[in-house]
Amino acid sequence: MGEHQLSYEELVDCIVHDKQVPNILHVPNVTLDPSLSKDSSMRPRLKPWETTATNPVPSVNVPKEASPAILSSKEEFPRSQSSKSLSKYYSIETEFEQQLQNFLGGGDEQISTSESQ
Repeated sequence: MGEHQLSYEELVDCIVHDKQVPNILHVPNVTLDPSLSKDSSMRPRLKPWETTATNPVPSVNVPKEASPAILSSKEEFPRSQSSKSLSKYYSIETEFEQQLQNFLGGGDEQISTSESQ
């Protein structure tokens, strides 16, 4: 029958009348001799809930003084620096929106931003 795809009715007809269905390989039902198989050298993988019970997580001794050192080394930004960065970000964002609008075909329209409102 070649590359012809069967309709549902044709497939049912092949099955009912015990005809060979095209494009289906016949695989013989053969059981191999157990002596041909070899023992698995890998053990089964542990489940997530089994790993914590059998393999305890190594605890790291963290000195209590390390936490305040991290907090004290936190970089503080003056308000003037952060507002400059914020206004620079807004200008970049506005320029990006305008370029995107020009790219998408709406070059004549101006984008209203939250700054102008």
